Amino acid sequence: MKCSKCQSDCTYPQRSDGRCPTCKHRFAFEPRTGDIISDAGFQSALDAVSSFGSVRFLPDHVYYELARRRKASGVPRTVMFAFSGVAVVAAIVATPLLLLGAATFAGIGAMLKPRPTLNVERSTFDTMWRRWIAINGQPKGLIVRREAAGTPYRHSDVQHYSFDRAVICDRPETVDLLLANNFHFENNCAVLAVTGYPEHAFSLVREMLKNNPRLSVYALHDATPEGCGLAHRLASDERWFRGSARVVEVGMRPAHARKFKGVWTAASGTVDKRYVTDDERMWLEKYRCELAAIRPEQVIKRLFTAITTEATLEQASTYVESGGDYWVDSYSFSKDSQASDGGDDSFG
Repeated sequence: MKCSKCQSDCTYPQRSDGRCPTCKHRFAFEPRTGDIISDAGFQSALDAVSSFGSVRFLPDHVYYELARRRKASGVPRTVMFAFSGVAVVAAIVATPLLLLGAATFAGIGAMLKPRPTLNVERSTFDTMWRRWIAINGQPKGLIVRREAAGTPYRHSDVQHYSFDRAVICDRPETVDLLLANNFHFENNCAVLAVTGYPEHAFSLVREMLKNNPRLSVYALHDATPEGCGLAHRLASDERWFRGSARVVEVGMRPAHARKFKGVWTAASGTVDKRYVTDDERMWLEKYRCELAAIRPEQVIKRLFTAITTEATLEQASTYVESGGDYWVDSYSFSKDSQASDGGDDSFG
């Protein structure tokens, strides 16, 4: 196993005291005793979500990165090849015994298919996270939410600011991600959560946005029933932007989430079909997927593509049956983007 500190390889007997024999750094994890990943693997996940230190991130992003790396069923390839071999021989020879064996193997293979939902418990990750920080310290680029300001913003605090764009998120954590990476500053863009976050600035900034006739609003969200209805809410609710701004749906929808099979969460219940297609409704009745499943760099790049691209927009009435006075961008979050974030430093 490789030490994440000095990169030295060592055998299990050499690290029997839990330390690297070369640099004496303590290991946080030991796969031989049941941990799901090594220190080097955990560091690799941190490097991936931070784009090697250039992007800030939340613990959620590390959780999904680890889950994505473990989404395979754990069945050895040799076993799966054996199943396939029996099926091929049975198809050629077609004896009753082989056909019965092939059917049995096919049934076992179906049961061993990779599961679509997360196979790393959040409690397991939380324990690993605490252990990593206790030994290695807080990772570079980790977003730590600051305490809210003592008093709400006054008009004089923001009177010199003017935003022609606003990103409204379904969760405060997404707001934290964008603000920590200066998306608002580099793109002259207000960022709020529909839940009322950040509390000290929310009311005043929302009122300023509502009074801007040139405003474009972008709804960014998880693949959830509530998220998929966010753009409709922003465009139709008088407390938001009804009749006062162009609203564009840019968040994660089931079509985007399908590419992240293996890190979905299970769900149940009815879904309001006014805001989703029939295909989306069927998926949302079983699953959810958080935006945090996408690496932070790609969230930023895809969002930048969304707020700077007009050609892929379609009216909501052509997307969902109930329609609505908003637009849908189903393209920007459909694949990896190479776009810059809009600032002086490109994430590309």
